[in-house]
Amino acid sequence: MIRFIIITMLLLAAGGFSAEAGSIRMSQMYSDGMVLQRDVPLVIKGQAAPGEKITVRLDGPFKAMHESAKASSDGAWEVEFPPLKAAVGLTLTIEGKSESLVYEDVAAGDVWVCSGQSNMFFRVFEGLDNGDTPADPQLRLFNMRPKLYVNDERWSDEGIAATQALDFYHPTSWQACDGENMRDFSAVGYHFGKMLRDSLDVPVGLICNAIGGSPAEAWIPESALKAGYPEVLDPWFDNRILNQWCIEMGKKNLGYPETGAVRHPYAPCYLFDTAIASMEQFPVKGVIWYQGESNDYDIRQHEKLFPLLVESWREYWGNPEMPFHFVQLSSLNRPHWPAFRDSQRKLAESIPHCEMAVSSDKGDSLDIHPRYKKPVGERLARQALYHDYGMDVTPCGPVLKEAVWKGSQIVLSFDFADGLKTSDGQPLRCFEVAGYDEVFVAVEAEIKDGKVILTAPVQSPMYVRYAWQAFTRANLVNGEDLPASTFRATISR
Repeated sequence: MIRFIIITMLLLAAGGFSAEAGSIRMSQMYSDGMVLQRDVPLVIKGQAAPGEKITVRLDGPFKAMHESAKASSDGAWEVEFPPLKAAVGLTLTIEGKSESLVYEDVAAGDVWVCSGQSNMFFRVFEGLDNGDTPADPQLRLFNMRPKLYVNDERWSDEGIAATQALDFYHPTSWQACDGENMRDFSAVGYHFGKMLRDSLDVPVGLICNAIGGSPAEAWIPESALKAGYPEVLDPWFDNRILNQWCIEMGKKNLGYPETGAVRHPYAPCYLFDTAIASMEQFPVKGVIWYQGESNDYDIRQHEKLFPLLVESWREYWGNPEMPFHFVQLSSLNRPHWPAFRDSQRKLAESIPHCEMAVSSDKGDSLDIHPRYKKPVGERLARQALYHDYGMDVTPCGPVLKEAVWKGSQIVLSFDFADGLKTSDGQPLRCFEVAGYDEVFVAVEAEIKDGKVILTAPVQSPMYVRYAWQAFTRANLVNGEDLPASTFRATISR
């Protein structure tokens, strides 16, 4: 527990601390067991009475560090320490005029945010592929659970009032990963963090704040939407360009218009204001993201919203190169999903330090929540290990490099193609070719000398595509059994 050392008994009698009396307020992210981000200048910030002197001390397996700051006129203060190396058993002490806050069992390591909608929220105990999930005291979990879940009914008056007041998440704290709290944590997040722990051997902190059904616009700050896509900010309940299912759920939950309540977790900006801003820029290494189902109805709109989301979070954390890795939508019987998956592939290619994990081979034709989450989390971890940590691992499945027309054949070359093969030992499938008319027909395909060779059935092939089925059984993988993404490409000559 945080130890509060109270100098003035009057504060106890008053039932708490006041800014006037010199109380210190820290972000909810500060608790015993927290993980501080290593290898970057460490900023500690909080609130106190205007003009109050704050001293921050960090003790550990190194010479104690301490810095002081004076709270500004609005009570804000911050100090900065040199970058920390990975460590455990640290103690962080924050002292003011009349009290101290002491945080124990603090670690220095890497902190990742796990966010998005229900497939990120999907918990470990719900999966079918958890296997051995041992306790790990150096895998630390900060699980932000909502007080209300979006469903097809009106919330209580108390719930509606709390939602309007932006009081949407239960209080929580950092917990060392054990058999109990791990079960209720994000399955994708857990398996991502476990692979990082096994590979890096440093403390890893995971912050999960995913909300089922949430659209991308709910996670973007108002300033970013005003600058980049202001139409999204039109009155939500009457906004015809946004997901109408989300809006109808909002009306039912809030009892609109009878209650007059308008703020809802699916509304633009709400989850940024409640989940992200509440973190108060607690330093992190990067983000993993699994979302898109609630924006699949309009690909062009998602192509505007997703870059805004990434850019705004990087701006919020003051890191224009902050890693942001996401999961491509999987396979489901929704006809527009192949085009959406291809759009996500192109977004990953166009946004720096943004990598994608393919999940179409783990889809379920009838369930939007595939139950095999371990490979998805590990594929995200592979991207991070390769791109962010410089480790010699294969980050992903085959990535199309070029498609070239040679005589009567089309030759497809790929990056990350060592050991190119099929996942099931069967012939390649799900390749299609079209001419200028864009009428696609299935083609025979074979692997030869590390490339995919297609026999063109059309006279002047112009386009090639792969895995262009809502629920696909495409089977191209590399030697690490990592799948190729859905793609469409123009054939060069």
